[in-house]
Amino acid sequence: MNCWQVINLGRRVLRRAGIGIVGLLALVQVSGTLSTAVSMLVSLVFYALAFGVKFGIGFILLLLVHELGHIAASRIVGLRANGPTFIPFIGAVISLNRPPINAKMTANIAIGGPAAGTLSALVCLAFYLWSSSTLMLVLSYTACLLNIFNLIPCAPLDGERIAAAISPRLWWIGSFVIGVVFLFTYNILVLLIFLFSLFELWRGEETQADGYYQLTTTQRLKVAWWYFGLLSVLGLTTLYTLELLK
Repeated sequence: MNCWQVINLGRRVLRRAGIGIVGLLALVQVSGTLSTAVSMLVSLVFYALAFGVKFGIGFILLLLVHELGHIAASRIVGLRANGPTFIPFIGAVISLNRPPINAKMTANIAIGGPAAGTLSALVCLAFYLWSSSTLMLVLSYTACLLNIFNLIPCAPLDGERIAAAISPRLWWIGSFVIGVVFLFTYNILVLLIFLFSLFELWRGEETQADGYYQLTTTQRLKVAWWYFGLLSVLGLTTLYTLELLK
């Protein structure tokens, strides 16, 4: 395959992916914001240049599914979310029309992303088992790592918001874990997350409104069930996909 054939192939893939992404956005009524579409396309270009067109498209879709999980969860608890807005090599974020009233509501919204992300990892794995596509296997493994990382209980990750409904003391464990991750990776983004988590620990719980953490034991157990359940599924799927990649 010569250079022009590669370029034409890339154009066809991007064109078809663009149609699919726009259709999905319209389906969930988030295509109305120009910033979402523009930020997604900009991120797609960066990921495609860094990792290749096919993986770039797959990765941006994994991020999209994760954020759609947050949006769906926010609507379930009675809040509306704007976005998502994609940031190259960082991820994507949504904004809520008003803050949650307590840690349980915050945790429910935070769980939505990793829950949808876990489902996307399993779907990619199922496609691999059906088609033997290496790309699907790599995307499944990537989705697992992405969502496990997001579940680390330290700010500003989803795990911090989920852990708050179980016990804010888990933030200390999360900061330790993210510090260890930095020692193994020396990644500047991980370092920034570690420093931010330390800052949040220093601020303490008093930054939240009175009663924010006052939850029943049943509420805390429900959040813990989801949190550790997702970690278990993602952990087992990660080990399985890693074994298949060897």
